[in-house]
Amino acid sequence: AAEITEIPFGTAKKIWAKYQKTGSTSNQPWKGRPTKVTEQTGRQIVHKVLQDHHKPLQCIGNKLKRRLGATAVCEHLASKGYCRRVARKVPYLTKDQKMKREAWAEYVKGIDWSKVIWSDECYVYLSNTHGRIYVTRCDNSKYDEDCLIPPFKQSSICVMVWACIIKRKKGPLVVLKYPGGKG
Repeated sequence: AAEITEIPFGTAKKIWAKYQKTGSTSNQPWKGRPTKVTEQTGRQIVHKVLQDHHKPLQCIGNKLKRRLGATAVCEHLASKGYCRRVARKVPYLTKDQKMKREAWAEYVKGIDWSKVIWSDECYVYLSNTHGRIYVTRCDNSKYDEDCLIPPFKQSSICVMVWACIIKRKKGPLVVLKYPGGKG
Protein backbone atom coordinates (compact mmCIF):
# COMPACT_ATOMS: atom_id res chain seq x y z
CA ALA A 1 0.00 0.00 0.00
CA ALA A 2 2.91 2.32 0.71
CA GLU A 3 4.24 1.86 -2.81
CA ILE A 4 0.83 2.52 -4.41
CA THR A 5 0.23 5.77 -2.48
CA GLU A 6 3.90 6.77 -2.69
CA ILE A 7 4.32 7.40 1.03
CA PRO A 8 7.13 6.07 3.24
CA PHE A 9 6.70 2.56 4.63
CA GLY A 10 6.99 3.79 8.25
CA THR A 11 4.17 6.31 7.72
CA ALA A 12 1.90 3.66 6.16
CA LYS A 13 2.64 1.32 9.09
CA LYS A 14 1.69 4.03 11.64
CA ILE A 15 -1.54 4.84 9.77
CA TRP A 16 -2.51 1.14 9.70
CA ALA A 17 -1.72 0.71 13.41
CA LYS A 18 -3.85 3.78 14.24
CA TYR A 19 -6.74 2.41 12.16
CA GLN A 20 -6.57 -0.97 13.92
CA LYS A 21 -6.49 0.71 17.35
CA THR A 22 -9.18 3.40 16.88
CA GLY A 23 -11.15 2.32 13.80
CA SER A 24 -10.36 5.65 12.09
CA THR A 25 -7.41 7.48 10.57
CA SER A 26 -8.62 10.95 11.61
CA ASN A 27 -7.29 12.71 14.70
CA GLN A 28 -9.00 11.88 17.97
CA PRO A 29 -10.50 14.56 20.22
CA TRP A 30 -7.96 16.52 22.21
CA LYS A 31 -7.32 15.01 25.63
CA GLY A 32 -6.12 18.16 27.40
CA ARG A 33 -7.67 20.12 30.21
CA PRO A 34 -11.38 20.84 29.70
CA THR A 35 -12.42 24.46 29.22
CA LYS A 36 -13.41 26.49 32.27
CA VAL A 37 -16.28 28.10 30.39
CA THR A 38 -19.34 25.89 30.75
CA GLU A 39 -22.54 26.49 28.82
CA GLN A 40 -24.10 28.30 31.78
CA THR A 41 -20.98 30.41 32.42
CA GLY A 42 -20.91 31.32 28.73
CA ARG A 43 -24.48 32.60 28.91
CA GLN A 44 -23.56 34.64 32.01
CA ILE A 45 -20.61 36.21 30.19
CA VAL A 46 -22.76 37.29 27.23
CA HIS A 47 -25.49 38.55 29.61
CA LYS A 48 -23.00 40.69 31.55
CA VAL A 49 -21.55 42.13 28.32
CA LEU A 50 -25.04 43.06 27.10
CA GLN A 51 -25.72 44.78 30.45
CA ASP A 52 -22.62 46.97 30.18
CA HIS A 53 -20.63 47.06 26.92
CA HIS A 54 -17.98 49.38 28.43
CA LYS A 55 -16.93 47.06 31.27
CA PRO A 56 -13.40 45.59 30.99
CA LEU A 57 -13.21 41.84 30.39
CA GLN A 58 -11.34 41.24 33.67
CA CYS A 59 -14.23 42.84 35.63
CA ILE A 60 -16.71 40.60 33.82
CA GLY A 61 -14.62 37.53 34.67
CA ASN A 62 -14.40 38.55 38.34
CA LYS A 63 -18.19 38.95 38.69
CA LEU A 64 -18.99 35.40 37.56
CA LYS A 65 -19.77 32.58 40.01
CA ARG A 66 -16.69 30.77 38.73
CA ARG A 67 -14.07 33.50 38.31
CA LEU A 68 -12.37 33.62 34.93
CA GLY A 69 -9.44 35.55 33.52
CA ALA A 70 -9.74 38.17 30.81
CA THR A 71 -8.28 35.78 28.22
CA ALA A 72 -10.90 33.08 28.83
CA VAL A 73 -13.68 35.67 28.69
CA CYS A 74 -12.23 37.18 25.50
CA GLU A 75 -11.93 33.77 23.78
CA HIS A 76 -15.51 32.82 24.67
CA LEU A 77 -16.89 36.16 23.45
CA ALA A 78 -14.91 35.79 20.21
CA SER A 79 -16.52 32.39 19.64
CA LYS A 80 -19.92 34.09 20.02
CA GLY A 81 -19.05 36.94 17.60
CA TYR A 82 -18.18 39.64 20.16
CA CYS A 83 -14.88 41.50 20.36
CA ARG A 84 -13.42 44.64 21.91
CA ARG A 85 -13.54 47.65 19.61
CA VAL A 86 -13.01 51.37 19.93
CA ALA A 87 -16.34 53.04 20.76
CA ARG A 88 -17.79 55.32 18.08
CA LYS A 89 -18.11 58.98 18.95
CA VAL A 90 -21.40 60.49 17.84
CA PRO A 91 -23.17 63.72 18.80
CA TYR A 92 -25.37 63.31 21.85
CA LEU A 93 -29.04 63.47 20.85
CA THR A 94 -32.03 63.40 23.18
CA LYS A 95 -35.08 61.27 22.35
CA ASP A 96 -36.96 64.44 21.38
CA GLN A 97 -34.20 65.45 18.93
CA LYS A 98 -34.17 61.97 17.39
CA MET A 99 -37.96 62.04 16.90
CA LYS A 100 -37.78 65.50 15.27
CA ARG A 101 -35.02 64.34 12.90
CA GLU A 102 -37.07 61.29 11.88
CA ALA A 103 -40.15 63.45 11.28
CA TRP A 104 -38.09 65.89 9.19
CA ALA A 105 -36.66 63.01 7.12
CA GLU A 106 -40.19 61.78 6.36
CA TYR A 107 -41.29 65.33 5.46
CA VAL A 108 -38.47 65.92 2.93
CA LYS A 109 -38.45 62.46 1.34
CA GLY A 110 -39.13 63.55 -2.26
CA ILE A 111 -36.75 66.53 -2.53
CA ASP A 112 -34.07 66.60 -5.26
CA TRP A 113 -31.01 67.01 -3.02
CA SER A 114 -28.67 67.81 -5.93
CA LYS A 115 -30.24 71.31 -6.08
CA VAL A 116 -29.83 72.12 -2.38
CA ILE A 117 -26.90 74.02 -0.87
CA TRP A 118 -26.01 72.85 2.62
CA SER A 119 -24.22 75.28 4.90
CA ASP A 120 -23.43 75.17 8.58
CA GLU A 121 -21.28 76.75 11.20
CA CYS A 122 -19.62 74.64 13.82
CA TYR A 123 -17.66 75.06 17.01
CA VAL A 124 -14.64 72.76 17.12
CA TYR A 125 -13.46 72.09 20.66
CA LEU A 126 -9.82 71.12 20.99
CA SER A 127 -9.15 68.72 23.84
CA ASN A 128 -6.11 66.94 25.18
CA THR A 129 -7.77 63.58 25.81
CA HIS A 130 -5.88 60.97 23.85
CA GLY A 131 -7.21 57.79 25.50
CA ARG A 132 -9.47 55.40 23.65
CA ILE A 133 -12.64 53.97 25.10
CA TYR A 134 -13.33 50.36 24.19
CA VAL A 135 -16.65 48.49 24.11
CA THR A 136 -17.45 44.82 23.62
CA ARG A 137 -19.89 44.38 20.75
CA CYS A 138 -20.83 42.40 17.64
CA ASP A 139 -20.12 43.62 14.11
CA ASN A 140 -23.74 44.63 13.49
CA SER A 141 -24.10 46.73 16.67
CA LYS A 142 -21.72 49.53 15.65
CA TYR A 143 -24.31 52.27 16.21
CA ASP A 144 -26.32 50.76 19.07
CA GLU A 145 -27.01 53.32 21.79
CA ASP A 146 -25.09 51.30 24.41
CA CYS A 147 -21.96 51.03 22.24
CA LEU A 148 -21.53 54.76 21.57
CA ILE A 149 -19.90 57.55 23.52
CA PRO A 150 -21.17 61.12 23.19
CA PRO A 151 -18.34 63.65 22.77
CA PHE A 152 -19.19 66.28 25.37
CA LYS A 153 -17.38 69.57 24.92
CA GLN A 154 -14.97 70.07 27.81
CA SER A 155 -12.21 72.23 26.36
CA SER A 156 -11.39 75.87 26.88
CA ILE A 157 -10.01 76.24 23.33
CA CYS A 158 -12.68 76.59 20.67
CA VAL A 159 -12.57 77.40 16.95
CA MET A 160 -15.65 78.44 14.96
CA VAL A 161 -15.81 77.43 11.28
CA TRP A 162 -18.35 77.79 8.45
CA ALA A 163 -18.61 75.74 5.26
CA CYS A 164 -21.06 74.77 2.51
CA ILE A 165 -21.53 71.89 0.06
CA ILE A 166 -23.71 71.25 -3.01
CA LYS A 167 -24.01 68.09 -5.11
CA ARG A 168 -20.40 67.00 -5.68
CA LYS A 169 -18.72 70.30 -4.80
CA LYS A 170 -17.33 71.73 -1.58
CA GLY A 171 -17.30 75.38 -0.66
CA PRO A 172 -14.55 77.09 1.33
CA LEU A 173 -13.91 76.32 5.00
CA VAL A 174 -13.98 79.71 6.70
CA VAL A 175 -12.56 80.24 10.20
CA LEU A 176 -14.74 82.80 12.02
CA LYS A 177 -14.18 84.97 15.07
CA TYR A 178 -15.38 83.09 18.12
CA PRO A 179 -17.73 85.33 20.13
CA GLY A 180 -16.89 83.56 23.41
CA GLY A 181 -13.30 84.80 23.72
CA LYS A 182 -10.57 82.15 23.35
CA GLY A 183 -10.23 80.53 19.98
